[in-house]
Amino acid sequence: MSQHRHIGLERQDGEDVGRDPRTMTTEDLEQLSHARVPPLRALRLKCLDCCNGSAREVRLCTAVDCPSWPFRMGKNPWRRPLTGEERVERQARFAGKIPAAPSEAQKTGGEIGASHLDRGRDPDAPTSAFSASVLDGNTGGAP
Repeated sequence: MSQHRHIGLERQDGEDVGRDPRTMTTEDLEQLSHARVPPLRALRLKCLDCCNGSAREVRLCTAVDCPSWPFRMGKNPWRRPLTGEERVERQARFAGKIPAAPSEAQKTGGEIGASHLDRGRDPDAPTSAFSASVLDGNTGGAP
């Protein structure tokens, strides 16, 4: 638990409640050990937290009623496939032939790649080497 936990709380009707993060400064969020992460990555981290750090359990998750379930693999399943023209343009850009301009997917945060938690790991293979420090000491589960 963060030693600066009080930064994220406020009193309401005599009870502690979470502050609205839209009104907090970047420094406040960083003191609470939150890092800037893409929304899909944040959903993936929450799924890993819920599944005790097991990428395999995230893959096999049966909580199909969970709002995060379609995004648990770190991809947006509703993102449309690239057209042939878009694919050629990206290949040329990655080859350094044309300057980069934000694509529609980049503007909307359509998809993220694998993280350092997933790199080189088969999502269907059991995992036992998950580092809890990646989630800043969060032991998982409900508070």
